[in-house]
Amino acid sequence: MPLLPLMQMTKTITLETTPPVSVKIWEKNRKHFWAYDYPGCSKNGAFRSYQQALEDAYEFSTTL
Repeated sequence: MPLLPLMQMTKTITLETTPPVSVKIWEKNRKHFWAYDYPGCSKNGAFRSYQQALEDAYEFSTTL
């Protein structure tokens, strides 16, 4: 059975913040990262789980 290449899955979601923002969350080498879904935005991470990346994105997006 041939080995399939690992595919990087990216999920784009909208956080219900004021104003709402779109973020991408993905996994690479068992670490999770997030970035705003806009050109030129840098990535944030590495987190141990999708949930940690999501919580960090929400907290970062609601901090003044």
